[in-house]
Amino acid sequence: MRKKYIVFVLIPALLIQLYGCYSMQYISKDDLEGLKDGDDLIVHTIDSTIYFFEEPNYHISNDTLYGKGYVKFNEDADFKVETENTIALTNIESVQQDEINPVTTSLLVIGSALAAVGVVVLTWIIIYLAGGY
Repeated sequence: MRKKYIVFVLIPALLIQLYGCYSMQYISKDDLEGLKDGDDLIVHTIDSTIYFFEEPNYHISNDTLYGKGYVKFNEDADFKVETENTIALTNIESVQQDEINPVTTSLLVIGSALAAVGVVVLTWIIIYLAGGY
């Protein structure tokens, strides 16, 4: 029973998590003021500092981004240093926001379902040909 659970639930769930549900989308500076709160943000500033803000921990008001998250000071470092900061929108070089990708997510869900059905049918055929029924 446990093997069936792993095959039919956990493996497709892992594939969905790893391959396709979300991707980082670049947001132009013009669209920053109308940015919806909600998805994770990665903010690159003019001084090459990179900030990461998780979903509920930031908001934009009066041409300023307010947030609590993590910071790194070069591309090679990890987001380990916690920060609570305000960033003027004029100091922001680029922004990436985590967005759902409906096409790849749908394809992955459908493909996983078809693969699971295929495994069940193939198993049934092998059992039937072996004289199990």
